[in-house]
Amino acid sequence: MHEAETFMRGHAEKASSGRVAEILGDLTPDAMQQLMPMAAGLPNPATGYDIAAVSSSGDDHVFDVTYTGEGDKSATMRETVRQVEGAWRIVKIEKPA
Repeated sequence: MHEAETFMRGHAEKASSGRVAEILGDLTPDAMQQLMPMAAGLPNPATGYDIAAVSSSGDDHVFDVTYTGEGDKSATMRETVRQVEGAWRIVKIEKPA
């Protein structure tokens, strides 16, 4: 498994177990701003996830992450990760096309 996918799985695991402070530390400020308008549509609490690799180009690794919660609620986000100052970070969050 590539380091980017290992990071992404760890992030999704944190999100699915309510470790909010830790997941926020995985985001760049730009990604944090992109997440805010989508947050209301996410399962709360998220209880599971599924990750699918979409693409890899240069330093960017793109994943579709589907978070699931109670009552079959789910939401998918396209998350781009790259190394920033030696640490993997989520640099972009958007809705998949």
